[in-house]
Amino acid sequence: MNSNIRLATIDDLDAINDIYNYEVLNGIATFDVQERTYEEAEAWFNEHDEQDHPIFVYELDDEVIGYCSLSTYRKLDAYAQTSEISLYIANDFKSQGYGRLLANYVLEYAKENTQNHNIIAVITSENLISINLFFSLDFKDGGTIEECGKKFGKLLGITNLYRILN
Repeated sequence: MNSNIRLATIDDLDAINDIYNYEVLNGIATFDVQERTYEEAEAWFNEHDEQDHPIFVYELDDEVIGYCSLSTYRKLDAYAQTSEISLYIANDFKSQGYGRLLANYVLEYAKENTQNHNIIAVITSENLISINLFFSLDFKDGGTIEECGKKFGKLLGITNLYRILN
């Protein structure tokens, strides 16, 4: 168990939103192009639960430097055992192993403590660091959709990866 990783609380929401909004404005980890307001972040936070859709944060020296969530994949009952994983690390802490630790922790938590059977990662195809990270965590290729989003004036694709937990 990693003592730097814990379940997120509403008190973490400003830090989580700052990390996310950095990617909105500067990166391709999300296709969002408008910063997320606190109210929108709060609604997103409240859609999660500790049982099957938790949010975890990585805390270093009392600062949240990353978060990882399991979210509802689709709102149809047949998808109830499938969740989408999202992983965001603050820009100053990328490529230092924190994302791997956090994602691995969340996957182990999901395997042991949730009803999830399949975890899906939807990653911008040009985000090779993230794709390679998830491949190294035993995710499989679920297909690519080319040029389905546009950000910073460039058409981008998404790569769907999945991991069966049981």
